[in-house]
Amino acid sequence: MRALGVFKHISSRARLSAAAAGGGAARRVQTHVATPTTTAPTSAQDLSYVVDRDWTAAAAAAAAAAAAAAAAAAQGSFRQLPTGGVPASNLIAQMLQLLSAAAAAAAAAAPRGSFRQLPTGAAAPQGSFRQLPINYCPETRFTVDCVASADAANFQIHPSVEFWANYNTSFSSRSLNAQADDPNAPKGRDQLSVLAADAAQLLRESALADAESAAYWAYHLGRTGFFLGAAASGAIAHHLSAQLRALSAGGNPSRTPFQNLSDNASTELSNRLYEALAMYKQDLEGIKQGAFKLPWDMTTITHRQYNPLFVLSKSAQFVAEGIATLNRRMAQGPANNWFASNLYPQYYADNTFHYQSDGWMSDRSASVYEFSTEALFFGRQDAMQRSALLPLSQHIRVNGLDPGSMRVMEACCGTGRFHTFLKDNYPSMQTIAADLSPFYLARARSNVAYWKGQRAPALDLGGMDGTGTEFMQCAVENVPLPDGSLDAVLCMYAFHEMPEEARSAAAAEMLRLLKPGGLVVLTDSVQLGDRPQWDPTLGAFGNFNEPHYKNFIACDFGALFKAAGFECGTKVMASATKTLSFVKPLAGSSSSSSSDAGVAAAANGASYAAVQGADLN
Repeated sequence: MRALGVFKHISSRARLSAAAAGGGAARRVQTHVATPTTTAPTSAQDLSYVVDRDWTAAAAAAAAAAAAAAAAAAQGSFRQLPTGGVPASNLIAQMLQLLSAAAAAAAAAAPRGSFRQLPTGAAAPQGSFRQLPINYCPETRFTVDCVASADAANFQIHPSVEFWANYNTSFSSRSLNAQADDPNAPKGRDQLSVLAADAAQLLRESALADAESAAYWAYHLGRTGFFLGAAASGAIAHHLSAQLRALSAGGNPSRTPFQNLSDNASTELSNRLYEALAMYKQDLEGIKQGAFKLPWDMTTITHRQYNPLFVLSKSAQFVAEGIATLNRRMAQGPANNWFASNLYPQYYADNTFHYQSDGWMSDRSASVYEFSTEALFFGRQDAMQRSALLPLSQHIRVNGLDPGSMRVMEACCGTGRFHTFLKDNYPSMQTIAADLSPFYLARARSNVAYWKGQRAPALDLGGMDGTGTEFMQCAVENVPLPDGSLDAVLCMYAFHEMPEEARSAAAAEMLRLLKPGGLVVLTDSVQLGDRPQWDPTLGAFGNFNEPHYKNFIACDFGALFKAAGFECGTKVMASATKTLSFVKPLAGSSSSSSSDAGVAAAANGASYAAVQGADLN
């Protein structure tokens, strides 16, 4: 299942710990990712209206920018600069001007440079954050104090890992009703002076590089503006609803998430925007290097997302669902499913994750889910998910595989949103979309069929509906397929909703299903140590009716999958998401040493690190 928005929390920029980054244990791939650098502002204009405007005004401005970007982008092919309207390069240039001006205004109010590092003495000893009540979980077999340190000893470390560990954004845990934020995190203009300059430099380097890049950025900035406006609308609607309900009952209104966020609106908003900018840059780099294609929904002008009536319908659904979900979250009451069943695992059947209406068990829930997650992440959810295609692309290239001869399963596929990106990149690949919820599985079937109708209407790809995809209702720990019948298994945002024993059972089942040399790609939330300054309140997402999340953020998946018989592959990070890959050993090889993570490549006489660097940089 997709995880509904992990991570409205926490903190600022910090260096990756020596335990996670140093020593011979971290076998780093020798590739390069350009890290945004700071450019000194050229003026100190008074632009406090840009830096300090309130949430609603910022949302309105972002929505207007989204409309302008969408109107410009729709003028022509996304492979070219828009024609007949506002050129994408002009839109990007205007964005750069605003960011530069914001950087100058923030710099005029506070000295720059010192906020690149935590204040002296602020860094807590490794592992201590796990003992905080907000993060604490009982000791289990695979829990560790710092997951990032364990990862460094087990996985090839992609450059994105260090980049995101150091990237300077902070999210307030107040939006999750947590008790406290990190008191040492830079606040307000101090942090904005750094972030605005970084973002301006990032856009200069990436957005104006060529026509394709300009089109990508025009689309994604418009997307971010739209979902920012949607998120603000949902929060405001819930706030007004809660206030009116309390007043009509003659009581005192409780504080709402909207009020908590509004207390520090400029920083909250800016940090989320800068997080999106860095994520888009990384996503575009993967496209430029050929790891995956431009998003198919971006390049398909007839896509329903460009239909105003469709967008209005989904927006109305989201606002209604947002009010209901936030009401349940504030109440922190029981969240049982609307029916009882012994057909599903207990951890799945007895809980409505995220306090969403009907949990995973209704068409209404499946219909609004994609919009909700994108609104929560201001439109960067798709980009984070596409990072799962990096190790798959590398695996196919290293081993010289023909995608058309592969059989790949996406476990816990949810609504099939990611599955459409998988199919668009590998149309001839025979895939299986598996999920426990029949409602989400039906939505996945609809989404994959819609992809085919838009992208390959004349082709019969086999499988259900001519899409080359089968659909299967099952738990990831109990899949009705023969041993050794799959070439790869992908799993997105599911393990944080499973208890540790179910995760172990799922890893063992994946090993059974895979052919020797087969690949597992596990994509989910960041964990303790991955974004060090998120650690003080990372477990706050557990308050969103995620009973296994605190155990998840301390779970050493390298050890868990090695115990099942796998070898560890690569670790990639993408904003609030991390992706880990694992390989089933070839017949006769040992799974005891993680240094053989590239065993399949070695069998072909290829340089694993060299090819991985080409694909995963």
